[in-house]
Amino acid sequence: MLTLDPFDMVCYVINLFVLYLLMRKFLFGPVTRMIERRQREIEHNIASAEGQKAQAEALLEEYNEKLSKAGQDADALVASAKAKADATYTKTMALARQEAAHLASETREQLEVERREMLVGVRREVASLALLAAARVSGRGFAAEDDEALLDEFLDEAGDPV
Repeated sequence: MLTLDPFDMVCYVINLFVLYLLMRKFLFGPVTRMIERRQREIEHNIASAEGQKAQAEALLEEYNEKLSKAGQDADALVASAKAKADATYTKTMALARQEAAHLASETREQLEVERREMLVGVRREVASLALLAAARVSGRGFAAEDDEALLDEFLDEAGDPV
């Protein structure tokens, strides 16, 4: 049977107390320090990760702002290039219209001069033929100087063809 001996009990309690002190010194202390160190390391890693996350968000915001600004700059460049192209087109078209009008005016003037010269030539020919016909009908011949003088007199009396 079981008997409780007070001396054994005191030895058990002393053994337990010594075991507790040894475990506290060699087991609980190092394990507690390791747990605390690991906890500090985890907290440091969490703080570092939060800092990196904040930095990444700031960089993302900066990138988005730069991207937006680049889009606006590109739109402004396109608008500027289009405005320059429109201005160049308008200027070129105005110059082309002006040159076309100038060429048309010169052509009209040149045609008018050629028409006048042709009319004068035709009138002179008609008058010359009329004098020749009159000379044949009358049966009399004319001298070249007389023909020329008579032709000029006839044309003066007939008036300017234009």
